[in-house]
Amino acid sequence: MNDRGPSPERDYDALLDESLAYAVAEGDIVNFKLLFVPASPFREDSPEDASTPKYDYLFPDNEAEPRFQAALRLVKTPETAAFVREQLGRKGPPRLPWQLVLALGDNAARLGKYTSAAQAYELLRIRRRLQDMTLDKADARLTQGDIAAAVRGYRIALGLQYDYGAFPEPLPAVPDYHERAPGLHTVYPVTTEQVLAMREDNALCGIALQFLLPFGEFSGRFEQVAPETLLSFTAALIRALDQDWQEFVITFKKVLELTTAHEALFSKLNAFSAEALEVLSEELVNTELLSELRRISGLLAGVHGESHEWWYYIKAMAYHHPGAALFVSRQRLSAKEEIVIPRVRQDSRLAQELGLLV
Repeated sequence: MNDRGPSPERDYDALLDESLAYAVAEGDIVNFKLLFVPASPFREDSPEDASTPKYDYLFPDNEAEPRFQAALRLVKTPETAAFVREQLGRKGPPRLPWQLVLALGDNAARLGKYTSAAQAYELLRIRRRLQDMTLDKADARLTQGDIAAAVRGYRIALGLQYDYGAFPEPLPAVPDYHERAPGLHTVYPVTTEQVLAMREDNALCGIALQFLLPFGEFSGRFEQVAPETLLSFTAALIRALDQDWQEFVITFKKVLELTTAHEALFSKLNAFSAEALEVLSEELVNTELLSELRRISGLLAGVHGESHEWWYYIKAMAYHHPGAALFVSRQRLSAKEEIVIPRVRQDSRLAQELGLLV
């Protein structure tokens, strides 16, 4: 980091400008708000010294970076500089300079820090309007067939979502894919046709989008989208929300090959109800095979160690790979034991675009 020098006069103004500019340039709403709280080293009555090493994180390593320089110029405008110092000197909660908050939000959005952007825009009471504008532009791009731009717009809009029911105060909303993923599989699929992944692409895309974009602001936006466009958009969105999707694909295919060999056994097990399996005297799964089958859920979800309930594996999988929850199914081994197995429809274009077909 650049040496800010030992002189206490170096200065309060220079240090304040640099720290503000750094927070704005990096889209860091947490550090930005920290500079105004009662414990801030820049409050007039604060005993803290911003030039000490413990506050190094408030300053840039590279002051020549263009984004930082642009923010620094904005911070140094006379109107903004005077307003900031007035707020730091007043008693009680300060007002934040809107010009800096807006620039911070824009930088956060460009950097993919959507939670920070949402908080900045919410402070300015423009978050919902910006979210709606972003969705409208994304829809226009989708209509034009520009899938990449449409997905980018929807990702930004999703990041700008807010939860006004959060406690103790409204906060950016989190999709919580891992918490909701087991809900896709609450009903045990007795037949292959009841397996989520075995549905036709159009129906599966609809379920996928409801799961991946779970808020009311997104509902009804895909009703008029052509099936082929919807399919491409869904596949691209699944990939965009999971930077490690390709790693999951490799694991999925390996485990799929392992489970395919046991399809006849699975069908036989599913022919009995859980109650029937409990009283059945015939041993359907021998001990050696049972041990092999129990490994499947852990391999698929990347979970090692002891066995868990089926929903645990789906939660673990969806935490890292949200789209994975669409291509698995519960499978009984006995009346009281279930595993999670990969499922894919061989004629599915969605599965093909996601690289899941063997």
